[in-house]
Amino acid sequence: MDKHAIIEKLLEERQNVLKAIEGISDDEMNEPMGEGKWSVKDTLGHLAAWEGEVVNAFEQKARGERPTVGDIKDYDSWNSAQAAKRKDKSVEEIREEFNETRKKLLTIVNDLPEDENLWAPERSTSKYLNDLIEHDRHHWKALCAYRHLDCADA
Repeated sequence: MDKHAIIEKLLEERQNVLKAIEGISDDEMNEPMGEGKWSVKDTLGHLAAWEGEVVNAFEQKARGERPTVGDIKDYDSWNSAQAAKRKDKSVEEIREEFNETRKKLLTIVNDLPEDENLWAPERSTSKYLNDLIEHDRHHWKALCAYRHLDCADA
């Protein structure tokens, strides 16, 4: 995918997530989605946390540093630590982080050159962003299932 196609997919998958949680109350946002499962709030925090890591990676690359996102090997432990950091945040704070992190990411991506080598599938730029697209998609499907929504597999 080229730059514009990736941006389009980022927007599409995020819109799907937002539609899946449309109309949900703050109380419902805090309820676990099943036994031993995260809440909707936790899920949004999780998406924001990973997206924040990708934003950080782009910022590190821009400074000539090695991105540290690749140092995360134990995803379960990292996810648990990130969830613990957000445990006491309000739904509003999580929504704000979720939205602001995406805005920051899109600003970075929009500012990147359109050089086709940068967007080649094997390059980290493409890999990071495609991972975020798939991540939103994965959690969108889980949110649809939890809310008993008929979310067509776009």
